[in-house]
Amino acid sequence: MCKIIKKIICIVIIALALFIGITIWGKGGDKFRWIGEKTGGIIKKGADKLGEKTDEIKEKTGTIKEKVKKWTGKEKPEDSSQK
Repeated sequence: MCKIIKKIICIVIIALALFIGITIWGKGGDKFRWIGEKTGGIIKKGADKLGEKTDEIKEKTGTIKEKVKKWTGKEKPEDSSQK
């Protein structure tokens, strides 16, 4: 019984890592929607919802990256060259 639980937990962790990887480095929810188009029924609905969630997370990561660049000083100020 413990082996089954461990395998399920490992599969969930791997799936979560793949979701985050596709979300951040992929093209957002397009990959999940593509899977939904190739399949049908319930999987398509789930893939659409997953794609929407991925797009939301992708937008948030873009704003977070900009804030981090601003905080760390990696962002090049436009007005500094004119001074």
